[in-house]
Amino acid sequence: MLSALVVAGVLAADASGADASQRALAMELVRLVTPETSYRSGVHEMTAQMVPSLEAQARATGTALPPDFIQRFETVLLEVVPYDEQSSWAADVYARNFTASELKDLIAFYKTALGQKLATRLPTIMGEVGKRVSDILPQRLPAALKKHGLIPQGAGGQPQPAKQSSPPTKQL
Repeated sequence: MLSALVVAGVLAADASGADASQRALAMELVRLVTPETSYRSGVHEMTAQMVPSLEAQARATGTALPPDFIQRFETVLLEVVPYDEQSSWAADVYARNFTASELKDLIAFYKTALGQKLATRLPTIMGEVGKRVSDILPQRLPAALKKHGLIPQGAGGQPQPAKQSSPPTKQL
């Protein structure tokens, strides 16, 4: 979820192509798609996925996470990327990518029972998918990197630095 928030922030430099009414529609949509409770739920899901890795890092350095780490970490994330700020970034992105008519259609959908169900369940769905991806990557990525030559193997089976190309020769 945080990666989605970061991407939304990076993409949302400004809504220069949208007028004030289109921006208002976009903000209405954002509040429907990601109500603050869903945003907080997404932060919680992301934190739950990160904690095992953070615990392992702490153990490797001979320390332990404090018992209230999860709660404090979530507080920090919500402070670093507050809901209102993230919502503003997202509204800028929606306003640039959808016409006023399309925004109205999306708002109408998210006001339906199915739209509300999607809005409330999406953080959990994204969390489950993200966890699956993070579980699979360590299993599949090394072989794929080797297959595509991104981890060259030496005679001893150890990765070696990529070959340096010779400097260009001077042609006369």
